[in-house]
Amino acid sequence: MIRRALVAAALAATALVVLPSGPAHARPCRIDHYCTTTYYSDSARTNAVGGKQEDCDGTTRTWGVRGPYQTFSERSCF
Repeated sequence: MIRRALVAAALAATALVVLPSGPAHARPCRIDHYCTTTYYSDSARTNAVGGKQEDCDGTTRTWGVRGPYQTFSERSCF
């Protein structure tokens, strides 16, 4: 009984280590701000693989895919 519990715990711990995490999520753009998020495939941020642009009127444009690394910029519309 204890052996089964230990094996189950070991498998669960291994699954947490082995399963990859999802891509980073951009923080939300504040109201009345223009925001740009660029996603990269590498930590040096040299290979852009996707992006998101949020305009002052609420329009959102996206391209590519979300990568594990990102840059985020935000500026007021006023």
